[in-house]
Amino acid sequence: MYIQKQDYQIRIRINLLDILLENIATGMGAGETPDDILAAANKIACDTIATKAGVVYKVDEEFTKTGNDRNGYILSLALSIALYEIYQRVDDYEVPEKVIKNYNDAFESLDDISRGKEPLNLPPRDNGENANPGDDENAGTTGTGLRRFGSAKKRSHRI
Repeated sequence: MYIQKQDYQIRIRINLLDILLENIATGMGAGETPDDILAAANKIACDTIATKAGVVYKVDEEFTKTGNDRNGYILSLALSIALYEIYQRVDDYEVPEKVIKNYNDAFESLDDISRGKEPLNLPPRDNGENANPGDDENAGTTGTGLRRFGSAKKRSHRI
């Protein structure tokens, strides 16, 4: 798993996380363990990031990393998404405002990343890996830095 249990201490005390996980596991009745719940939240977070940021960057390799080799920014985004997903499964708790804000901020950042407005310290997708390989507009995404996608012509500064 990309997100390890101890990583959650950045966003929530581990003893509170354990209480949440136990409440979910005992309330579900389906025999899920706290580890199953963490694995499901991790998968949702990683899939969300891969879907959004994967438009511009190679993210699959990042999710195989562990410990300090992981990208801190991507880990932060994943934690925000995963913690929100955990809270969504608890019946008798309201989701704290800071968890909702972190989740919304993570999605805004991912939208900016997918549009090429916010860079990531990851390798870019190669020419053969574009979402639309026949599209000349999006071809040639080698190098690092921002990528601009769109069909609007360059503006002329003439009046």
